[in-house]
Amino acid sequence: MRIILARHGETDYNKNKLVQGHTDIPLNEEGIRQGIAAGKKIEGYDIDIAYSSVLSRAYDTARYMLDNSNSEDNKKLEVIKDKRLIEKSYGGYEGVSFAEYGAGMKAGETRGMELDSEAADRVEVFFKEKYEEHPEKTMLAVCHGGLIRSFLTQKGIKEVGRGVIVNTSVSVLDYDGERFELIEFNK
Repeated sequence: MRIILARHGETDYNKNKLVQGHTDIPLNEEGIRQGIAAGKKIEGYDIDIAYSSVLSRAYDTARYMLDNSNSEDNKKLEVIKDKRLIEKSYGGYEGVSFAEYGAGMKAGETRGMELDSEAADRVEVFFKEKYEEHPEKTMLAVCHGGLIRSFLTQKGIKEVGRGVIVNTSVSVLDYDGERFELIEFNK
């Protein structure tokens, strides 16, 4: 299975350097422009199935990407929301500044935040299930920066630092039901 893993477009929380997590913040005007432009990033792929996080910023980005990829087949695809693709929960840090979050992390305060390993495990379970359903398919999965970072790092695919996964970046992986192989990163 080929996985095209993308991050959503910009929101006002991104712009203002606030932690989002499970908070459903919509795309801002720049995020909409990014989503439309990101359609070019999936040109050349015959996408068979599309999934997104349940949060509007990811779902809307997926729709913009598919609708602007110059493929009539992509425009016809339904985007299926799956709660396992939701951003990791940042607990009591949601809505605070990156500076406050960073200070809290240095002090060892978790504030009920979901662990990176927990977030990575739920994404892996999702991909394993989808592999069993669609082993030879190409999947678009639009979700969140923290979740992508946690998944790639925790599963030993690629060590990724905080802030590296940029809005509407695309990474491509091949998955055989056991092992993930990173083909392209953060393009």
